[in-house]
Amino acid sequence: MAKDDYYVIAGKILAYLYAKLKGKSVQKPEEYLRAMTNDFPISEEYFNYVLDEIDACGYIQMTTIKYWGGDVKRDLSSIKITHEGINFLSENEKSVK
Repeated sequence: MAKDDYYVIAGKILAYLYAKLKGKSVQKPEEYLRAMTNDFPISEEYFNYVLDEIDACGYIQMTTIKYWGGDVKRDLSSIKITHEGINFLSENEKSVK
């Protein structure tokens, strides 16, 4: 799969959050989870789409504030993987690497 494939991006986000949960990553989410980096070579719009979708699927918990006028703020300091997200990683281990 390509580095910018949806499942690769979702898998990297979930793998990072799972490592964070287990205490294996000290990097803060707001520093690591950013578009246009080596790990996430995608646009900000696409990155936010992936975050919103994995949140809607119940794979993560994240505080999202929707402002009047359509603006959205995602609080990445609050982001956590859920049981469903861990299951997704387990079931798709080969495809998300």
